[in-house]
Amino acid sequence: MLMRIRMRERDRDAGLKMRLFYSKPDISSHSVKALLLILATAAVLAQPLAVPPQGSVQTLAVTVTNKSGSYILNLKAEDFIVEEDGVPQQVTKFTADPDLPISVGILIDTSTSMRLPVNRDKVPAALLAADGAARVVLKLTKPDDEYMIMTFNEKMSVKQSFTSDKKKVTDLLYKNNSVGGSTHLYSAVREALKEIKKKAKNPRRALIVVTDVHDTSGDKVEDLQASIREMEIPVYTFGMRWDAWGVPGEEAETGKSTYEVAVLKMMAGESAGNSMVVDIPDLLSDYTVSRMIDFVTLLEVDLRGQYMMSYPTTPGSGAKAIRVRTTSADYQVRFRRESAEKSAKK
Repeated sequence: MLMRIRMRERDRDAGLKMRLFYSKPDISSHSVKALLLILATAAVLAQPLAVPPQGSVQTLAVTVTNKSGSYILNLKAEDFIVEEDGVPQQVTKFTADPDLPISVGILIDTSTSMRLPVNRDKVPAALLAADGAARVVLKLTKPDDEYMIMTFNEKMSVKQSFTSDKKKVTDLLYKNNSVGGSTHLYSAVREALKEIKKKAKNPRRALIVVTDVHDTSGDKVEDLQASIREMEIPVYTFGMRWDAWGVPGEEAETGKSTYEVAVLKMMAGESAGNSMVVDIPDLLSDYTVSRMIDFVTLLEVDLRGQYMMSYPTTPGSGAKAIRVRTTSADYQVRFRRESAEKSAKK
């Protein structure tokens, strides 16, 4: 009897040990969720960090003037406020060196209409004036500046690619004394802007156009306007005027600019450039010469007084709305944007 009791106790103890060994642990649902969260976090941390998409850098050329039109120099990056699509941007690169070199393309109209009389002599006066204006520009240059000479009638031709050799350019201008053909101004300006965009080595760049504006191509001025906006290179225009400008079917309204003046101002205004008109009958007067020199001097100050600044921009399709201002409400800001370029990989 005693032996049977001991055997039952032994079997009971053995059964208890077996149940303890094989039974599932009693884990609550909260404990399971916590464990899963820990495991998921560990899995994420074990993966390599995703590389963000490569961004782009937007560069701006900025000019600042006061209310009287005088250029404001010696500003610093912190003096500017840059916004893109309403979002403030951090300027990461800033240059305010007035001695930085410039790249200037000079486009001269050599069509038949540029043979305009001076003192009743049938000479290519407008063409000679164009060459004279170009030579004035060269006198204001610095050693590392570069210039490209282009001419046009029905088509645009590059007579001298970008060079810093002033003598080479000056000699070419003195030989530029023949005219002929019709005037395809709008297409010539578009092609000249493309040449500058493709071949200029300096970020400070401009196009000078010298013409009588009588475009005979039948092209639409709206197409030229779109190209100027796209290229974002400042255009400075010399209009050579002999008589009251007018184009058949284009009647100038009283108190408003003629069609030709409007085209010149459009090219300058759309590109943050400038424009002036030279009256051929007064070409040899001291007043006209003085105005031309002042205009070219303004062009140089305009280009050399630019601030170059860059900031990282978000890549995407469509033009972005950019606003640039200074911390002073007394200053006026003009700017043009360079094409956004992808930032270098690190």
